[in-house]
Amino acid sequence: MICCPLSRCLQSIDMRRNWKRLLWVIFIACYTSLFFFNFFQPFDDSFFVYVYTMLLVFWLCVEYFQKHLFFQSGLLLNYHWTIRAVFALLFYSSFIIGLSTTIWWQSNKIGLYPFINIIGIFVLGISIILRQKFYLQGNYTLESAKKFYLTLYLLLISLALGYGSLFLLGYIIVLGFPLILAQTIYEKRNFHHYESIIISVKTYHDLQRKYLEIVQKHAPEKKRGKK
Repeated sequence: MICCPLSRCLQSIDMRRNWKRLLWVIFIACYTSLFFFNFFQPFDDSFFVYVYTMLLVFWLCVEYFQKHLFFQSGLLLNYHWTIRAVFALLFYSSFIIGLSTTIWWQSNKIGLYPFINIIGIFVLGISIILRQKFYLQGNYTLESAKKFYLTLYLLLISLALGYGSLFLLGYIIVLGFPLILAQTIYEKRNFHHYESIIISVKTYHDLQRKYLEIVQKHAPEKKRGKK
């Protein structure tokens, strides 16, 4: 059951064009494994925090290698970069807050180590599995887009639990959840503009190639218009 989705995922990747990206991902994975091991080693109650951090980093490496959009589902052709940039700031600041909780801000800890951190690892695992199922399912609808954004809610919750940070829990609820909701509403309102294209393809990668063809087709027209 696991091998089938994995094989389908690997078949969708052109290794000849992505070997440089693969080498970079391998380097980042190896470097961060050593870096965070040394980073957490002097501190007690950090083993499961390290496990969570590495699972998060490895997953981000896979997402980068597969060239997936991080915050948006990718079912629409055009996304405004502003909301994507804001979410990136939110996510990476949350990551820093999580690390700070273990190292410098221990009074911010929720406690209940290691149970709260194990729950965070479990929630992150569910988010990753559901996200990969989204990419592999085909037959994309507005409902499947909503399920994609559910994985982002789970991801943010896992950050707070994985690092056991009380402040981070409030941070993502107050700022992160409304941001995801806003993106979900945006996608719902604009989905019908691209629905005819979405239902005509069989896989997520086919959809991305279709959108790339559309962009490349209209690029020369824009250049001619400028002249």
